[in-house]
Amino acid sequence: MVPGPHALTGRLSKIMQRVITLLVILFSLPVTASEPLRVAVAANFRGTLDTLNAQYTRQTGQRILVSSASSGALANQVIHGAPFDLFFSADKATPEKLVQQGYGMQSQCYARGSMVLAGGDLSALSNPELTLAIANPATAPYGRAAMEVLARPGYDSERPLVRGNNVLQAFQFWRAGAVDLALVAKALAPNATPVPAQWYQPLDQHLAILRDSPEARAYLQWLGSDTVRQMINNAGYLPCP
Repeated sequence: MVPGPHALTGRLSKIMQRVITLLVILFSLPVTASEPLRVAVAANFRGTLDTLNAQYTRQTGQRILVSSASSGALANQVIHGAPFDLFFSADKATPEKLVQQGYGMQSQCYARGSMVLAGGDLSALSNPELTLAIANPATAPYGRAAMEVLARPGYDSERPLVRGNNVLQAFQFWRAGAVDLALVAKALAPNATPVPAQWYQPLDQHLAILRDSPEARAYLQWLGSDTVRQMINNAGYLPCP
């Protein structure tokens, strides 16, 4: 029997109701649920942050896209419109300046870094025949700290230096055997020779919130938990002062 027009109309009405219900459900979902957090991170902290992000994504499902370079290079990207939500710098001044210039909303400390010498003990710095890699002091806080170390009596800041674009690249030069020594972050070479903290300005590492959102706030709250802070300390960093 062929359904009458009223039966067909009833079926179509039920189908339309289901379609409308599905559309309402889809459009009621938060738009940001599928949006990743975009994070810029200084090279020294990249490995640590990758480990933390993997755990956070497992726990929450939040995707995180990471870009890494020297602090100065990343700040320049922010100024030129890079769509980052958060910026993890290797110093305090760079994110604070971005906030003052209107590129961010607030700055806060997340760790204090430490310097080490890879490839020898501290006396090796007085031997100009040994090649030494550092991060570019023009854009990298760890490079500036390295120059402060080399300015001490007995160490030659005028010696030929191999400059990496960032502290990770300086470490990679040493690991590849291209240089004898490297002044780098402890997080990159935890078993290397510690450099006394009083030999360089404190490496208080701050982050800037560039685009505020519930997702960014939840992520930062998780990073500030005792468990995650301990993971950061175990990775070679000190607590914020």
